[in-house]
This record gives sequence, structure tokens and C-alpha cells, in this order.
Amino acid sequence: MDESKFYAYCLQGDVPAAYEYLRSIKNKNKKTQALELKYHRRFFTEKPFFQIKSKDSWIRKILLAYYQYFIAVLTRQNTSEAEIQLAQSLASCIPDNPSDMGLDQIEGQLEVIFKNKGYHFLGGLTGPFRGPFIWKTMEQKVYMVELPYHSEEITVYFLSDFLLQSWIHFSTFGEKRAGGWAKPEGLYFVNDRPKKKKIDLDGTEFQVSYLKHEVQHLSDYTRFPNLKPKDLEYRAKLVELIYEPKSFRLLKKFFYEGKNDPRFPHPYSSYVLMKKLTRLAFGLDKTEELEKWKTITPSLIQKWARNLYDEHTMQLEKIGARVDGVI
Repeated sequence: MDESKFYAYCLQGDVPAAYEYLRSIKNKNKKTQALELKYHRRFFTEKPFFQIKSKDSWIRKILLAYYQYFIAVLTRQNTSEAEIQLAQSLASCIPDNPSDMGLDQIEGQLEVIFKNKGYHFLGGLTGPFRGPFIWKTMEQKVYMVELPYHSEEITVYFLSDFLLQSWIHFSTFGEKRAGGWAKPEGLYFVNDRPKKKKIDLDGTEFQVSYLKHEVQHLSDYTRFPNLKPKDLEYRAKLVELIYEPKSFRLLKKFFYEGKNDPRFPHPYSSYVLMKKLTRLAFGLDKTEELEKWKTITPSLIQKWARNLYDEHTMQLEKIGARVDGVI
């Protein structure tokens, strides 16, 4: 099984495609058989089983409501109907709730209740689906981060002891997860991983794919306040390539996760980025041969990434600081 290909389907929010890929594999080993069974039991049975890390009955109801929503949207059910059902399920758990509350208001109430129970709660979208991050422990550290044309001092908040890590974690049984996010006060890093998957804080996965990626977001929030997520992700991924000494690590990830659908900021930005790089490298709009990228030197990828970053910045500046995007 090609794990990169399999999990790319999950990150694109298409669990049926991931499951069909598993089913299509001939002569499965025990690991692949077990994975197929896990996906069947979670997403394609009437009564899925969930392990919930809390004995609090109210918390269990909230998490179950989100799990049922995740299953609906990740198996191609109507997203609007799934959100209506989610709102109804969550609202029923809020004392004295007005009947006309929207999901943003409901999650605002949930944040207060979770805080009283000793948890942090971040609601909203992890594009394109709903799904909060809920955690207990938070520590902080200050870093100086270099970007293409300036450096920024930033506070990083390290988060652990999670109850929920949104739909990406759910769709991959924790094999993939959002690395974190950027807020005006600093960066939030998801530091809740199994020991064998702990990130080296001195390695490029943290220093480049997390720190530089997220600090680029913060810089762009100030410089281009209306920039849409797809453009924000495109710029941050170019910054990753500018500083990554072993570019194939990133190219493989972008190659598999790319999807021509602007509703998914991460896959769409990877699709646009790889299309542009493929033209530069091979004179084509697309190549199905991942291994061909091993023939391109990292220094050349870094040069092209810098040029694409500068080109995108010039386009944004030409249109105006409040532009919403150009890709």
C-alpha cells in the first residue's frame, strides 16, 4: 500500500475514495487488512464504536455530535444538512440556549463551558469542514524566525492532552493531523503525538514546515488582511521550499495531496504549486511520475520557489493590500 496516496484521499475529505483504494489492493498484508476493517467499522456501519477520552457525560455528548458530523461530511453526505444536524445536537447540550443560534454562536458557548471544565476550545472551520480543537495543557517558548525578507520574534504555544483534533485527525485515525495554527498573539503547535512520532524541534519538519510556514501566515495577515486561505497556504508552502534542504520530502507531500478544488485550501494550494513547478521542471502541466522529481536538485527547487514567491507578492501588491487572492 502506498500510504502517501491513501492518506492524500483522507486529507482531501474523501474517505470513500480512500476506502475503495484499500479494497482494490490485492494480496493485502495483515496491516492493510486491519486498516480496511478500522475504516469499515468507523465510516460504513450503522453503529460505529468510538473511544472517548473522558468520563464526563456532557463532554461525551459533544464529542459524539462532532464524530457523527465528521462521518457525514467525510463520506460525501450533504454538508449543509450535516451542519444543521450538528447545530441541533450541540445546542441541546447548552443550558437555556436560544433556538436561533448559529454554529459560531453555539461554539462560543461551548468554549465557555469547556473553559470551566479546565479545557481550551477552538471552534470554527478547518477548511472546508467544521470541527474544533479541544485540549488541556499549554506551554510557551519564544523563537526568532527568518523569512525571505525579514525575521520575526514569535511566541509558540505547545498544546497537549487533546480531546479532539478536528476532522483531519479523525479521518486518519491520528496518522495525520493539523500541525497548528497562527493567531495574532503567536503560534499554536499541536504537540500531542505518540512517542514514535514525536517531532524533533531542531529538525526541518518543525523549523521549516511548522515555524516558517505559520510565521509566514502571520506576516501575510498584516500585509494582506483579506487574503484567502488558498493563497495563504500557497505562499507558506513556497517559503517551506525556499528553506528546505531536502526538497523531495515536501514535493512528495504536495504531489499526493494536490487537488483542483479551491474549497480545500491545503490540497488546492499544493495543486497550483506543483502545476507551476512541473512547468518549470519538465515543460508540462502535470506529471504522474513522482520519482522524476529526484532528478531536480534542491537548490534549483529553492530558486524556483523564491521566484514564484516574489512573483505572487508582486501580483498582490499590484492589485492592492486588501486583495483576497490571485491563485
